[in-house]
Amino acid sequence: MNEVATAENIQENDIYIFVKIGNSSYAFPALNVLEIIKLVELEYPEKMPSYIAGILEYKGKVIHIIDLRTILKIDTEEYDVNTHILIIQGKEGVYGIIADEISDIKKIDTTIIAPPPYALGNSFTKGIYLNKGQNTTVINLDSLENWMKTTSDGETNFKEKASRLLPRDISSKEILHQRKLQLIEKTDAMPSYTGMQNKDVYISFLVGNSTYCLEIVHVGGFYKYSETKIIKIPCTPNFVAGLISIKGDYLTVIDLKRYFDNEPTNITDKSTIIAIQSKDFKVGLLADEISNTLNIQSAELYSGKNKSKNIKTDIKNEIIEYVKDNKLYLVLNVVEILNNEKIYVG
Repeated sequence: MNEVATAENIQENDIYIFVKIGNSSYAFPALNVLEIIKLVELEYPEKMPSYIAGILEYKGKVIHIIDLRTILKIDTEEYDVNTHILIIQGKEGVYGIIADEISDIKKIDTTIIAPPPYALGNSFTKGIYLNKGQNTTVINLDSLENWMKTTSDGETNFKEKASRLLPRDISSKEILHQRKLQLIEKTDAMPSYTGMQNKDVYISFLVGNSTYCLEIVHVGGFYKYSETKIIKIPCTPNFVAGLISIKGDYLTVIDLKRYFDNEPTNITDKSTIIAIQSKDFKVGLLADEISNTLNIQSAELYSGKNKSKNIKTDIKNEIIEYVKDNKLYLVLNVVEILNNEKIYVG
């Protein structure tokens, strides 16, 4: 899916968030993405432009949530509890963009973004990024914001839109409502906008019943387990799932659940391999599911006060316990893990 990048050569303005909207792939500059959240309960005034999916209270301010499907003339299907919202820092304020799926967060060479094969006019398409035959439309957020300011897009009745697009079952409604309350509580205590340009941005993911995270600067890419070919290697520790080939390079795939808990991972359609890399080695970490991004002050992590106690003697330097918003995160110390020679297959 993507080429593995080293932590040393990742430049922040080259990192993009790749999402699925409908059946198409779109990319947004990570520099402008403050946060990625799961869909929450939205509010609906009487009438607003049709491309607005709803409004949301975020850090004490009301922000618009944009549904690009309306602008891009993509059929609008019902949202579900797995729908995401990208919180965007724009030139003049903050807004959200609906995405069906977060498919990747990676560094790309912006010099190879090709202009679209049609006249741009007032389009907010920066260009097309082609990777292994897959086209991704790169969005120019400045142009998108200018379009929203100048468009004469017609109004829509929000209550009617809500009844069509939001989940209608009681369980989903309760999930969205609780997420909204948690978001308000969390953002009330958050400092001013920092954005993903902050080097202390972490990606979180699930392994069994635990939530792990690692600093995004170490991430070279994400690979769906179902779309990779695992090469089994005999006479290796049971936590080594095998090797995968990425553009001629081989990554040792580590089953984190076996590595830390000595229990096998239950492979599902959400199972993902996270590629991380040092100067000398490339490793893939097997996760149950990629979750959200979060900001953690690295200086606080490594000050000593958050270090886990007696997790396991042999991995005590590889994990740091961190509590944020009353939730426990197991932060991977990537340097320590990559220095463990037993994870590499010769």
